[in-house]
Amino acid sequence: MDSVSLSSLVDQAKKAFSERFGGEPEVVTAAPGRVNLIGEHTDYNGGYVFPAAIDRYIVVAGRRSDAPSRLVSLEPGLGEAPAFAAADLHRREVQGWAAYAAGVAWVLQQEGFEGVPDVEAVVASNVPMGSGVSSSAALEMAFGKLYDALGRFQLSNKELALYGQRCENRFVGVNCGVMDQMASAMGVAGSAIFLDTLTLDLEPCPLPHGLDIVLCDTRKSRKLAGSEYNERRAQCEAAAQALGVGLLREANLEMLESAKGTLDPLVYRRAYHVITENARCLEFRSALKAGDTELCGWLLRDSHLTLRDDYEVSCRELNVMAEAANAAPGCIGARMTGAGFGGACVALVQAEALGDFVNKASAEYVKRAGREGAFLVCRAVDGARVVESNL
Repeated sequence: MDSVSLSSLVDQAKKAFSERFGGEPEVVTAAPGRVNLIGEHTDYNGGYVFPAAIDRYIVVAGRRSDAPSRLVSLEPGLGEAPAFAAADLHRREVQGWAAYAAGVAWVLQQEGFEGVPDVEAVVASNVPMGSGVSSSAALEMAFGKLYDALGRFQLSNKELALYGQRCENRFVGVNCGVMDQMASAMGVAGSAIFLDTLTLDLEPCPLPHGLDIVLCDTRKSRKLAGSEYNERRAQCEAAAQALGVGLLREANLEMLESAKGTLDPLVYRRAYHVITENARCLEFRSALKAGDTELCGWLLRDSHLTLRDDYEVSCRELNVMAEAANAAPGCIGARMTGAGFGGACVALVQAEALGDFVNKASAEYVKRAGREGAFLVCRAVDGARVVESNL
């Protein structure tokens, strides 16, 4: 997606805003979705992740309102959400897509910010929903930037990312880590972001020239809040406690193997994925810096195997897609991305072979999965921002 496409989304949101609410929005914001190259289910274990903000955006056009907040999505099947009052919100009171917007307002109230505004807002998006590219975090960050601008809170994007995570944890009820919000908020054009989720230290790592990020969507949707995500987190906490550490980030394979005889086999496997995934993330950073694309590919493929076999968050469609992508021309490596239970794979593909890659991987996926997939070529872009302001 290029700047013209973002401009088109902005125009759609502004036009729909005028038609629905009359007049012009005061602020237009944009926040990107993200693809995580490697480092899956490590963030809530205090570990390392390697996402990239991608050129698929959620755009919000909004203004202050003296009445309860009214939100409209242009996404098919979503439409207008029930109104809510920003100053009188309670946990899990707002359901559906609007919960992510209401939840950010709730967190700001909880954090002591005065004058969190009610808004009239229209949402336009080309972030694939339910595909593991974190449309929820993009929605949180787009509304976070809107509230910040209208309330003149002068929050940093890193602060907004933390508030977005609290929204998801405390208001929506998903015990996610901070990766998705940090990726959407802190993206850097042309780079993936090596993130230490414990210290929140960030290191942009330029992606090798001639490689494309391809999102390989299985078109099998998932519902994160209703998945086994929270169960996996509890299993990781049990493993950390058994190993005598606060977070699995502090453990290593030697510690895990020493305790194998006393651990529940399922808890052992969950910890095995997390510990080895943290190590892969560090190796991936070194490989990127060295331009060692062969090692990058090996690490991606190995990540998928432990996600499939040890963490058990893959599914048949994700496995078929990963195998089809890895066997296609020009693929450096591919794996499932996102929380799992459906969604998408991510592949690093040689740009010169992109057409052949898509044709072969698509045909193989249809043949084996019995359904059409979708393939999106992505660029790494900057994070959430105000696009227009009339304040």
